Amino acid sequence: MKHLTILLAATALQSFAADLTGTWKAVFTVPIMEQPKTVSEMVFDLKSDGAKLTGTAKIGSWPGDGPVLDGKIAGDRFSFTFIGKSPWTQTTPSGNSSGLPRLTFVGTILGTEMQLTAIWDSVMLYGKSTGTQEYVLKGKKASD
Repeated sequence: MKHLTILLAATALQSFAADLTGTWKAVFTVPIMEQPKTVSEMVFDLKSDGAKLTGTAKIGSWPGDGPVLDGKIAGDRFSFTFIGKSPWTQTTPSGNSSGLPRLTFVGTILGTEMQLTAIWDSVMLYGKSTGTQEYVLKGKKASD
């Protein structure tokens, strides 16, 4: 009986997961001078399957296109990670650094609109991290 209760609870939670399947376009909510120079909008081609979220992200000319990683949906909340394929490099008096851009997205969905926060940091290849930036975006569903 205990296993049946757990199974029913898990099924109920999955049935309340938002359906993010489709193409979404997101833009920054900050003035253009405060946005990354290589990104004007982000396009997400997403597929939701219960509590799992997969798909691709297109994030400007750099960091580029790539898969949605670790995608999760819980009710009207979702999260996923994107790691760019083109590394950045930096030379400073304290040494050289390089890393791949990593964006972690956390958001909520309401019908055909989403609010999300992008936490932009790096998967370091060598050297010291350049820090973390946080951006707030709003998105709309472009197609199913």
